[in-house]
Amino acid sequence: MNLRKSILFVGLLFATSSTALFAQSGNVKKAKAAIVKFEELKGAGSAELGKSNLTAAKEAIDAAVVHDKTKDDPEAWTYYALVYSNLASLDKNAEDAAKAQDAIKKATELDKDKKHAENITVAGQTLGQYKFNQGVAAWDKQDYKTAYSDFSDALVYLPGDTTLTFYSGLAAVQNKEYDKAIEKYKELVPVKEYSSHKTIMVDLPKLYLQKGDTTSAIAAAAEAVTAYPNDNDAVVQNIELNLITGNEAKIVSDIESQLSKDPQNKSLHYYLGLAYGAAGNPEKALASYQKAIEIDPNYLEANTNAAVVIMNGGRDELMKLNEDKSVPAAEYNKKVEAIKGKIARAVPYLEKAVELDAKNVDALRNLKNYYDFMNDEAKSAELQAKIEALN
Repeated sequence: MNLRKSILFVGLLFATSSTALFAQSGNVKKAKAAIVKFEELKGAGSAELGKSNLTAAKEAIDAAVVHDKTKDDPEAWTYYALVYSNLASLDKNAEDAAKAQDAIKKATELDKDKKHAENITVAGQTLGQYKFNQGVAAWDKQDYKTAYSDFSDALVYLPGDTTLTFYSGLAAVQNKEYDKAIEKYKELVPVKEYSSHKTIMVDLPKLYLQKGDTTSAIAAAAEAVTAYPNDNDAVVQNIELNLITGNEAKIVSDIESQLSKDPQNKSLHYYLGLAYGAAGNPEKALASYQKAIEIDPNYLEANTNAAVVIMNGGRDELMKLNEDKSVPAAEYNKKVEAIKGKIARAVPYLEKAVELDAKNVDALRNLKNYYDFMNDEAKSAELQAKIEALN
């Protein structure tokens, strides 16, 4: 996955009000003038052309922050932060970034009356851009741990940035740090206008499952459906999770509701079959599987499950018959033949499953079980040989 190489933030703001000239050293004024020229060229897309101005600003401000008159001047440290954040961004220099970070902290502490707050913020935004780009570079190298660290650092200076927050979460996912990923994704749940909001909502339940937290996964899946009631991915995930956790009866109505909007969705018919089967309604389960097969005759799972429902029904009926010792032999044999006739309805589905996947041991075993019940020893032996050949 390619990440964007840049993010947008407000341009450099130089407050029109400033300290009186007598309170400024010549070096602070030189640095200020030089960085203004640099920013003009940077704003025109020619930052490299302004490098000499940035270098001049660096020389002046380096002297200013150690000079007795300006070493504790918030304006001096503000321009120091602006200079070094731009140097870090331009040269991809970690040492300059560290200096900018320290300067932002010091300028903030010294700027008691907030006269330089706008420029301090801009220095932070520039440093945040540097951290973001470093994170992208680490991502491209598949160094997701570093990418997460850089994206998280960038968020310190660009708080609330949705792209950065999402990328932080993605990096944490790649590094299998699911707690961190969940934390970032949850920050974006209320931000529905974000372009990747649906992806976040659908993926959040999966992250909970990675941690084994099915309760939170189901809650998140339900929240995704509430946010995107017509999205198939969100709806199907909610269905699957509820089936996995045994909430079949509850989910039947949800599936039927979705099917009313998308009646040709074979997967929904299949899931409805699973839900009905788990809820103890084999007749409706079979009808749902058959509808899925009607839409797609090559639907392996639907063919397999339709056959299993039919065979299980015959098995249950035979067991009940065997328990009734009052049935005369002639009537018993007649009823067994009737049961065999019912079970024979499974054959087309059994054979289709084997046709679709000849190496599917479960499909072969189901077909063998049918021939075992029918006392067809030759067919049973043939299928047993195929099963053994695959093991």
